[in-house]
Amino acid sequence: MWMNDGTKVLSTLLQVVDNHVIRYIPPEEYEPPRKPTKRIKYENRLGCLLVGAESEDPQVFTKEYCGLFSNSGVMPKKILGRFLISPEAYVQPGTPLYATHFKVGQHVDIRGKTVDHGFQGVMKRWGFKGMPASHGVTKTHRRPGNIGGGGEKGRVWPGTKMPGHMGNRFRILKGLKILRINTKYNVLWVKGPAVAGETNNICYIYDTFLPLKKTNEAPCFPTFYPEDLEEPLPDELYSDELHPFSAPTITFQDPK
Repeated sequence: MWMNDGTKVLSTLLQVVDNHVIRYIPPEEYEPPRKPTKRIKYENRLGCLLVGAESEDPQVFTKEYCGLFSNSGVMPKKILGRFLISPEAYVQPGTPLYATHFKVGQHVDIRGKTVDHGFQGVMKRWGFKGMPASHGVTKTHRRPGNIGGGGEKGRVWPGTKMPGHMGNRFRILKGLKILRINTKYNVLWVKGPAVAGETNNICYIYDTFLPLKKTNEAPCFPTFYPEDLEEPLPDELYSDELHPFSAPTITFQDPK
């Protein structure tokens, strides 16, 4: 897409598909998973909101799994995700979530699982240059080379870049700006092409943690409720910096 000053930007399309609130766990009951065995006293503890996506036939799941959705009154979901929220942002179970939960111009953080490349060498995994193609090089064209020194500390140090499994792990991309929202199909256009994951993968979208990227306008708190509007929203919402594709690029004025 293009900005108002003529700059061309790349974007990623994210669709909010059939999202509903399943359950809310208050801060005094929610215990996040962590390694230390002793209980840690957190200040300003947050609650947990369980959100489900993509409804499915209950016959596909077990009886115990379907019991998670009995209180919310929605069909069993194929995907469940946890979001940490303050107790003031409590949302009633069974409430649908739309793309208009966010606003255009807002910055968000996106957490997704990277593409699984399997076991790869150092050239693809870490971007090593490799050895020369000729001049005495024998069977070490794509090898890493020396991985440690000798002497007293003659060992391979932890964190050394070596061949191994590449991808298939969660990564967070922070501070992505929402340029456009389609309210009919619940689609978000976020700035940048580097969202982790393949096409049609699942990702988590939440408000950014970057202090300089937080919006000054009040968000849809705790979420967007379409029944509260007097008039329905337009199908397309654009950021102030974005040039709408349906608008003319050049305007002519009558000299008279």
